[in-house]
Amino acid sequence: MSDYNDLIQEMNKYDELIKNIFEERMSVLKKIISSKNNINSKDKTIIDNKNEKYDYQYNHFLKNLLSLDKNYKYCYSQESDDIISIKCINNELDIRTVCYQGLPFSYSEGAAKYLFKDKKYINKSSFEDVFKEVYNECAEVGVVPIENSTAGYVNDVYDLLLKYDLFINYNYVRKVDHCLAGTMNSRLEDIKEVYSHPQAIMQCRDYINENNLTAINETNTAVAAQKIYLMNNKNIACICSPEAVENYGLKILKDNINPNQNYTRFGAVSKYLLVNKNHNRVSIVFTVPHQMGSLENVLSLFTYYKVNLSYIYSRPDLKSPWKYLFYMDFEGNILDDNIKIILNQLSNELPFLKILGSFKA
Repeated sequence: MSDYNDLIQEMNKYDELIKNIFEERMSVLKKIISSKNNINSKDKTIIDNKNEKYDYQYNHFLKNLLSLDKNYKYCYSQESDDIISIKCINNELDIRTVCYQGLPFSYSEGAAKYLFKDKKYINKSSFEDVFKEVYNECAEVGVVPIENSTAGYVNDVYDLLLKYDLFINYNYVRKVDHCLAGTMNSRLEDIKEVYSHPQAIMQCRDYINENNLTAINETNTAVAAQKIYLMNNKNIACICSPEAVENYGLKILKDNINPNQNYTRFGAVSKYLLVNKNHNRVSIVFTVPHQMGSLENVLSLFTYYKVNLSYIYSRPDLKSPWKYLFYMDFEGNILDDNIKIILNQLSNELPFLKILGSFKA
């Protein structure tokens, strides 16, 4: 046991020595940044070439040290660097008109009325029409579903955020309880087909499969309810909200056909990125160089600044086959110094970065 303790003490001595040398090294680096305000690519290449002479562990250590150098540079020189240029305003929007996709009594309309009470509400048939209304300034905001706890992300919405260069400024999470609804003369055992929005169909996939139903996509749950009423076919039903059932003259055949923990997150998009002190979530999209460890470098930056990630997922880049966009939400506020440093560093080092939104989660 004494040998073990002696070894621990010996290792602690080396750790203290490394710590002292590291602090001296960083002091020199600070002087380099002050004099050059940069660590150019030639310097990095010389260090990388030298690494080839050492074993794997030491090589890995030096690469981590270089990563710390970059982080230190941005942290120390942030006042002289240009913080990422974004179209933002510090005040709330003057919202008069709110746009949403679908018909009245849809989940999107409910989210729109919850987020923005007593406004003018206009509905459109597609997500893209909602984005066009906001882009053309016919509405100040558009309310759209962002993700579902069961079915995942609404990919069309994320693609449209890039296409129309809009921003997510408001956030609302609603528990969704889908019901199966049919005409007044329908019975549960009569149903052969079911209409609804693709997201609702995915959320109720288990029920649909267990009952051997044929699912047919519709643009919106309320649109599906209206269609079932007009078709007046006792063998066809829809998946929608209880409010839509009542409004469109249908009856509920089966309650709560989705999983119990089924939540949908809605966002309100606008032409401006709002910055507010009460915001606690930032959403971004980015690409990484096609090099080993590129994504790891991004993730390690958030670890370095002790910023917690809420989620990250990838989508194909529609403009570049076999390349991917990474979507990420993380905790924090754009007004925070650490968040500014992260965004500044990523904007300088990544091929593409866009802030998708800032909001209170």
